[in-house]
Amino acid sequence: MLSDPTPSTHADLWSGLISDDSDAEVGVLGVPFDGAVSFRRGTAFAPAKLRELSCHLASCNEEGRPLNLKVRDYGDISPDLEWSRYFQAVEDRAVEVLRHPLALFLGGDHSVPIPLMRAFNQVVGGPYGIVHFDAHPDLADVYEGHRWSHACTERRALELSGMQPEHLVFIGLRSFMREEWDFLKTHPEITYFTARDCYRQGIEAIAKEVVQTLQDVEAVYFTLDIDGLDPAYAPGTGTPEGGGLSTRDLLELVREVFRGLPVRAMDVVEVAPPLDCADITSVAALKVIYEVLGVIQEKQRYKD
Repeated sequence: MLSDPTPSTHADLWSGLISDDSDAEVGVLGVPFDGAVSFRRGTAFAPAKLRELSCHLASCNEEGRPLNLKVRDYGDISPDLEWSRYFQAVEDRAVEVLRHPLALFLGGDHSVPIPLMRAFNQVVGGPYGIVHFDAHPDLADVYEGHRWSHACTERRALELSGMQPEHLVFIGLRSFMREEWDFLKTHPEITYFTARDCYRQGIEAIAKEVVQTLQDVEAVYFTLDIDGLDPAYAPGTGTPEGGGLSTRDLLELVREVFRGLPVRAMDVVEVAPPLDCADITSVAALKVIYEVLGVIQEKQRYKD
């Protein structure tokens, strides 16, 4: 079920940080699946594109601090036409990747976190938190006849044994179906910040509230839908929504959240290279990933 993680013969996959070390600080798994989208497809090409572009990035964070942590890339879960069997394969493989201090998952559409969060629930137990960066809350129970649609991600997460509504935080929301809005109103324990909240309060204040909200959990899963960014910064995505956050805001957000909380897993989803312009969206996603790597390196060094 696994494909070769190396997209070409270029020697510098993940900027030369690639390693076969089972104790690597970061484990990477690609899930090139876009069978659950409700608008435009193309996210199945994202894992290969992100790896391809990683070969051309400097191994440092944006402040110039060198990255010397190890990244073990497990390749991709090859496509399977049988949906439930594929999601089970994703869950099983994710359990292995979650043994690393940070598991980084490359989607794929936003249904991909459904099996990934099941694996997280299996490994971590609870209590844990979920930070969901997105233009949409993905709280539909069923969408277009499917319970595993990319519009149902967090409804499925809330069914997991280790997940409680008070440990779910949304950031960047600006588009709601009526069912989702009603669900949020009947579950006031769920924390959410709209894109307008982020604009009016400032991203630093929002980040501090997120950290405060989840300060008591044992682990955090960060799911990053690239359409949480404004389409000016991420045009290559299937369901863009105007009025989103900037790449600068997202970089500041992930820095504070990853520094302040025990984030054990992160996914990057809904990057659609065929819909992109000059790889703008993929480059934005990679910039965020590399800043996260920098924070993970700092935390591991401090821990050691």
